[in-house]
Amino acid sequence: MKLTKAKLTSKVKAPLEILGYTYFKESISGAQGFFSKKLENGFYLTLGLTIDRYRESDFTGDFYYSKTTRWSSVWGDIPKESYERPGFIMSTEERKTYFHIENENLCDYWWDGFDDSSIANFIEVIKFTEPRLYKDPLLTQKIEDSLSVSQLKNYADEVKKFVISIEKFNLSYSYLPDKEIDGIPIQWFKASEYILKMHEGIFNKNTVKALASDAFIQNILDNNK
Repeated sequence: MKLTKAKLTSKVKAPLEILGYTYFKESISGAQGFFSKKLENGFYLTLGLTIDRYRESDFTGDFYYSKTTRWSSVWGDIPKESYERPGFIMSTEERKTYFHIENENLCDYWWDGFDDSSIANFIEVIKFTEPRLYKDPLLTQKIEDSLSVSQLKNYADEVKKFVISIEKFNLSYSYLPDKEIDGIPIQWFKASEYILKMHEGIFNKNTVKALASDAFIQNILDNNK
């Protein structure tokens, strides 16, 4: 039996919520399970899940630590280490203990989505590895210094402000979806298209969707604090 996004989400949602994450029905980034939370320093920590294409029960997760929730975005000067799987920020001894393996070099570990003990192991690994990202002052400074991160964050901040009044303006649009995506109201896509056009940013159907999703998720997390 193949592990599905719905089945995996049902297994991990409650324990991740205990760790402070919020689940989002997010399909734009490509994650097969999307969880995010806002941290005390104002950054966001997003956890995206991936189901293996060939081993039908296996899955893994990737952290994304940034000033945006754009999971897996590491282009330009965005630090590559802000997007990382837990095994790569664990010690050799920790990997041997939690992964129950002798291969000290295996960092890219996958869990069994149908095995409750494997799910519990995954949650425990997430719990103790996540602070290694947001408590890393060098990584945090690299993110602060990234011009690409600042640009994405500024775009999202402007969308969050402008979305309230977007319907008052008689604007034309080229890249709106036919209907809501992942429960995101059309106004967010309108505001995103306007902001990208105004700043002469990369402007197409995909960038409009990505910005709308990021700003919408940020807005929910901002108001959860």
